[in-house]
Amino acid sequence: MPIERLLRRWRGFTLIELLVVIAIIAILVGLLLPAVQKVREAAARMSCQNNIKQLSLATVNCSDTNQGKIPAGLGNYPIAAAVSPNNGQGGLLFHILPYVEQGNTYKATLGTDSRNANLATYSAWNAQNLPGPPKIYLCPSDPTYPTPWGRNVATSYGFNGNVFTVQYPWNWGQGHTYPAYITDGTSNTIFFADKESTNFGNSNWAPDSGVNIWVDWGPVFSSIESGSQQTGPASIFVQSPQLGCSLTNQGTGGCGDGNRASSPHTAGINVGMGDGSVRFVAQGVSPTTWWFAITPNFGDLLGSDW
Repeated sequence: MPIERLLRRWRGFTLIELLVVIAIIAILVGLLLPAVQKVREAAARMSCQNNIKQLSLATVNCSDTNQGKIPAGLGNYPIAAAVSPNNGQGGLLFHILPYVEQGNTYKATLGTDSRNANLATYSAWNAQNLPGPPKIYLCPSDPTYPTPWGRNVATSYGFNGNVFTVQYPWNWGQGHTYPAYITDGTSNTIFFADKESTNFGNSNWAPDSGVNIWVDWGPVFSSIESGSQQTGPASIFVQSPQLGCSLTNQGTGGCGDGNRASSPHTAGINVGMGDGSVRFVAQGVSPTTWWFAITPNFGDLLGSDW
């Protein structure tokens, strides 16, 4: 019968044929893997950009709600005087919690002011038992999170220390108003940028020992008040810093630096501007142009490479 003759002629794969098929599959996987990784990174970068946009908009909303007062990078807010009841004490990302849909987290920190036993304040120093940072404070591309310090302390973003300054009643720093303080233009001034959560490899001073402790001022970069952070063109961000590398290998592609913004993304860094917009600044931007985008009121004009 024809069917019987067909069955008698059928044979299985030889070993060589099987190896050829496996080799072809391996080649196809090798070709597809980089494309998949690029798609995943593009999605992570978009998620990161959305987070930074929300942070920028939250600070603008926070300022508008408090008579234009820009939230403090570190200190008391909205009133600098420590004797003000129901005031806030902590870093910028602590002060804007109610404006990133984390009002209950903020309210949970209401407690006694350590400097005035009869005064109740919302204080970052009452936040030890809070859960980890809000999801909006974390970048999915950050390879340094969670930090060795634990999951509940760090953020993947940094804020511009030239805009968000120290504000305490003993006149260390001063408060500013939005948008009057940003005379260079809110669309020309960086508010937030990528900043990997942990600074590996650099033992130089950085807020909170090189960890971006979000309730404090660990995330700050280019601060003119710290006395130790890089300003001017030297403040240029670090691109894709290596982990666990030597201090002798600084700069682009070198060690992380807790005093500067740093990007886990390829070929550039996400930044949030003072008008709530977000852009991806190319790795090749000049250090001078970067510094001009950091300064809020120096009268600088951004270069053509911006």
